[in-house]
Amino acid sequence: MAYQNPEPTLDSVNEKLPEENSGDYTKIDKVYFAFIDVLGFKKTFDDMRISKEEFEAEKYRDVFNYFFELMNAAKFMERGSDSGCYAGQTSDSLYFYTDRSDFLVQFMKIFAHFNLYAMSKDVFFRGGIAKGNLYKKLNYQFYGNSVIYAYLLESVISRNPIIVIDENTNSDMKNYNEYMEIVEEKNGRYYIKPFVFLNREIALDTDRFIRREIDSEAIIKNIEKNKCLFEYDAKNYEKYKFLLDELKRINQ
Repeated sequence: MAYQNPEPTLDSVNEKLPEENSGDYTKIDKVYFAFIDVLGFKKTFDDMRISKEEFEAEKYRDVFNYFFELMNAAKFMERGSDSGCYAGQTSDSLYFYTDRSDFLVQFMKIFAHFNLYAMSKDVFFRGGIAKGNLYKKLNYQFYGNSVIYAYLLESVISRNPIIVIDENTNSDMKNYNEYMEIVEEKNGRYYIKPFVFLNREIALDTDRFIRREIDSEAIIKNIEKNKCLFEYDAKNYEKYKFLLDELKRINQ
């Protein structure tokens, strides 16, 4: 007779679970939290699973690796390692948080460059950045309204492949010239311009790090390809049309 695991009881479960002390979590009153998600990741995975095609894991691995290469090279990450500054990943989502507005500016610049590289590899992101509190245990163990607000901006507000910024964050950042250069307002929403650093030099807060080249032609090709792919999908078609309209606007 094959071995069967014993039926768990409430007492046995309680015995195995360590008691959680709410004091283990430290509250940080003011945090800027960025939640950034791959556009259409689940649909791509499901479509390939149904069609029996091989999932294109390599391109996502390459893009995610480049994100962490950039973040590991960022000088502000080293300075902020002991003061509430962290970048991480869970599944197809990237996140970053900091309690310093100057660090957030540098992160936004890095993301604006990284996002171009991702689009050249046919990976598109949307997300949100919000200000709020954060209860943190370990760097990757946290909760708080900053996380919730950023997630809502990504999942509900950010219909297009852009990073939307909430009002509180925008108010704090207006004194930074670099911030005003990379952020735009449309219909009462603030977002990082997706092509602000296309075909131009950019100074990043990275030390002894060689940035990867951006293939602008590949970006246009991938956007056009996805626009055609979703011609009969109104929801997704508009996302890539938005990007093409943004490209046309900066090239005028």
